[in-house]
Amino acid sequence: MYVNWLHYSIPKISFVLSFISNPVFIYLICSNKKVLFGSYRYLLVFFAVFNLCASVADLLIPVSVFCYHYAFVTWVVEGPFSVRSEYGEIPLSFRCSFIAGTYGILNIHFVFRFLTLKSNNIINDYFMPYGLIFSIAYVIFHMFIWSLIDFYCLHSAPEMRDYIRLPFKELYNESISDVNFVAGLFSEASPSIVARSWAGILLLTIIASYSMTLYFVLGYKIVTGLNIKSITMSRQTTQMQKQLFKALAIQTIIPICVSFMPCSLSFYGAALRIDFMNWVYWASAVAVSMFPFLDPMAIIFFLPALRRRIMNPIGLGRTSVSVVTHQYSEASNHT
Repeated sequence: MYVNWLHYSIPKISFVLSFISNPVFIYLICSNKKVLFGSYRYLLVFFAVFNLCASVADLLIPVSVFCYHYAFVTWVVEGPFSVRSEYGEIPLSFRCSFIAGTYGILNIHFVFRFLTLKSNNIINDYFMPYGLIFSIAYVIFHMFIWSLIDFYCLHSAPEMRDYIRLPFKELYNESISDVNFVAGLFSEASPSIVARSWAGILLLTIIASYSMTLYFVLGYKIVTGLNIKSITMSRQTTQMQKQLFKALAIQTIIPICVSFMPCSLSFYGAALRIDFMNWVYWASAVAVSMFPFLDPMAIIFFLPALRRRIMNPIGLGRTSVSVVTHQYSEASNHT
């Protein structure tokens, strides 16, 4: 089903850019001799692999968002899972779960950066392999819970299809009976549908809200910790820690802008009967598809050693590596 050329083109362009930027990012992280990332290297690679998986999911299960009065609908636009089937909502729920996966990975990043400053022995002694295995399991758990909420609380129903049938037909000239979707209907419906819609949206909000709270609390503690630790750390180590935190801050702002805010507008716009213009809804699906390639670019941009590798791939000039025990440091450049 065709929405418009922006909705059709941007996710596909994002897919191509993701499969360029993330492999390049993995190469830079694994081959860099100027920055000693330690165990953090594996967490960054895991994030890049997750981004690639999210891009594949977005290509195979492209979605759009439609809202009408008290209903919001996330539906599969095209591809092998677009035709309505008995189990068609399972891949759609899986696709939506990558939003929760992003929250989970950022939670782990903030905890890692915090422990690096407060109790670095834990990172050095246990992160490989136990910490990495726990991180992967934690992200999968996040995605699993989100999928269950979508599948059991926000699954489609004949009453939902009847509620949005005419406006959906008028806008897209397609029948809502032919598509797979998950939805919430918050009023003007049977009590059971209204109850499970509110339950689903509140549970999803809890997942997002506790993650956002963790970002701000640990972010504050990391900033204050850096200010205290900078007295005893070397200048290069302090600079690297601040650069890594800036990159993490940008990594956090990106999903807030392209995921948390668009989802909240869709959810609560329908729940509170706030009618936004239609482009706000389909643009939210487009924005989510951009995260996998924006994420590695943020880290590359804010880490000068990686940025210089992109700008100067031949690596002209002599370099030396500064090693700081249990920390990450950037090499000093000599001209």
